[in-house]
Amino acid sequence: MKKGVYLFLTVLMVACSSDDDNCEVMTTIVFDCECSSFDINTYTVFFTTVDKENCEVLEDCYCECYNDTDGDGICDENE
Repeated sequence: MKKGVYLFLTVLMVACSSDDDNCEVMTTIVFDCECSSFDINTYTVFFTTVDKENCEVLEDCYCECYNDTDGDGICDENE
């Protein structure tokens, strides 16, 4: 698996409470890897990370090959 180049799409800024473990509202940050734009042999895998310490929800992603039989993170078509 190789990380794609991130394009920053949206940031929604909201305030957190003073208690680190109790966020009133979370900041949401959305990324888009646009994998097929960089390499047509890849697709985008999305995942969500919740960071309660910083009151953030990260909608993140990475690029993965359609074909990577040897598991080295390089698409077979590019080797």
